[in-house]
Amino acid sequence: MAETAALERELQARRDELRARIAQLAKPAERGAELGFGKRIGDGTTEAVSRLTDIGVGGSLEVSEARVTRALAKLAEGSYGRCDMCGEPIAPARLAAAPDSILCIGCAQRAV
Repeated sequence: MAETAALERELQARRDELRARIAQLAKPAERGAELGFGKRIGDGTTEAVSRLTDIGVGGSLEVSEARVTRALAKLAEGSYGRCDMCGEPIAPARLAAAPDSILCIGCAQRAV
């Protein structure tokens, strides 16, 4: 029981951290910063490349946040530790390394 509560707190903290990072990335660019890819490298090009990188990072963070949210739901419904695809148990070592795992190794490899 205490282990489940600690795991839930850990996952909630991770979800909150991910949401804060996503919110930070979602903020609009500063006013006055021209975004564009011109002939010369300048502030606008640097800012544009930075924003494109942020978009990629943001997508990855959103996937992570969804996985953590699903792991929390599985805890609540009593199915934590079982693969969402095949229903088999997820290896304890995998859950220890990545508590937000919702797929067993085999299904995770097939899902890629």
